[in-house]
Amino acid sequence: MNRLFTSMCALLAMLAVPAVQAGTITDNGINDYWGSNAHGDGDVIGAAMYDISGATITRVGSVLKITISTAFAGHAGADPWADPGPVGQAGIAYGDLFLASAWKPKVVAGVTNYQADNASTGTKWEWGFSLDNRWSNTGGTFKLYTLGGTTNAENILNSEDVMNCSQPCTFRDGQAVQVKTTNSTTAKVVNGVTGSWTVTPDQKLTFTLDMTGTSLINLQAFAMHWGETCQNDVIEGFTRVVPLPGSAALLVIGFGAMLLRRRQQGVARA
Repeated sequence: MNRLFTSMCALLAMLAVPAVQAGTITDNGINDYWGSNAHGDGDVIGAAMYDISGATITRVGSVLKITISTAFAGHAGADPWADPGPVGQAGIAYGDLFLASAWKPKVVAGVTNYQADNASTGTKWEWGFSLDNRWSNTGGTFKLYTLGGTTNAENILNSEDVMNCSQPCTFRDGQAVQVKTTNSTTAKVVNGVTGSWTVTPDQKLTFTLDMTGTSLINLQAFAMHWGETCQNDVIEGFTRVVPLPGSAALLVIGFGAMLLRRRQQGVARA
């Protein structure tokens, strides 16, 4: 009886564990997002260092984790002539990350890879992760902003707003790069909420946020946009987060089967 009671307590504890939910957005498929304006260069403008291959959005309870797979990880500050500035704040950097509850890209018949879509024609972004130091190659913190303006232009700076090349250069203009933190009437910081971000060189950026008390908490599907400040590659798309096969629910099923087997064995021995 004691063994059964202990087993049932363990089963109830498993039920209390939040299920892991995840979804993916790809950036290397034939129909995936390029956006406007690539100036004829396609998915990636310039060096392969700027390539983005995909993103995974994971939710465990109230904790949201977004992982961007990109060769640019660890290379903030590259091409300092492309955005001259003081030491530690020059060159191409990491853009802010944008989220929305729905994805509404501009689609034009005969135009592939959403090449008619940009910040003025497509999805109205509702939340932004504003990085504390976008030139850091180790990571840091970010603030969550709600973007309440009627257009992206009220809330966001585009690539052409932040790029300042000291010599001729090509970048993907028209794309969302930074939260317009100076416009506090529409881009409003969520007080008391701070996320963290990390860099795994040549592999990925990871953003982590506890959504408790925020308007993100009830979302089960996410539209997302991210790119470097030059937007030489962009990842944008939509995914629903669904329970992973290894989540607590399947652990409970397996544990229940084990209990049943033990009980049957006990009856057989009796």
